[in-house]
Amino acid sequence: MLKRFLPRQENFFNLFQKTADIVVNASSQFHAMLHDLPNQQRYIDSISTLEHAGDEITHTTFELLHKTFITPFDRHDIHHLTSRLDDILDLINRCAQRFPFYQLNNLPEEMFTLAELSTQATLFLKKAVYRLHTLKQAQEIFKFCQDIDYIENQANGILLVAEKNLFLDEKDFKRFFKLKDILSQTKDVISCCQDIGNTIKGIVLEYS
Repeated sequence: MLKRFLPRQENFFNLFQKTADIVVNASSQFHAMLHDLPNQQRYIDSISTLEHAGDEITHTTFELLHKTFITPFDRHDIHHLTSRLDDILDLINRCAQRFPFYQLNNLPEEMFTLAELSTQATLFLKKAVYRLHTLKQAQEIFKFCQDIDYIENQANGILLVAEKNLFLDEKDFKRFFKLKDILSQTKDVISCCQDIGNTIKGIVLEYS
């Protein structure tokens, strides 16, 4: 059981949970922004602030990892989990920052669907992260990771449809590449959630 390790292990779990909270908030802000594009700057600023807060937690986690002799699980997994959570925030922020100069006033329906799915994926990821401190809820953790896998499969199909429609219908080459970039990066958020879910499953399997 993970509890056999030093009490300082709890610091890692608290940091993971704080980052997961920020990830869900940023994803929700991005989804809301798509439905309120005239006021997009408010959401962009909020997401940027969240990304900076996530960077600070990432830095704190790496410092703690460097100073801690006994960790709750493999150091590589801690580093990977921390880095990938930070990657999600970077992706969301980078995508949001593109909107002012992309000047996209309307979006394909698939864009809204992908953003909604990315928010769902981050919520399932948060639930898994919040249960990582104890192996008594291993089956719940596996279920949430499976939910992320299902969302990722859905997102693959939606992205293919969106790209097909762009190739067939979009005559403006600049708009074509703008939309393709936004769609791809939003899908990448979901893929990153799945990658973290796989890491979490590996941790649970190793220590349960």
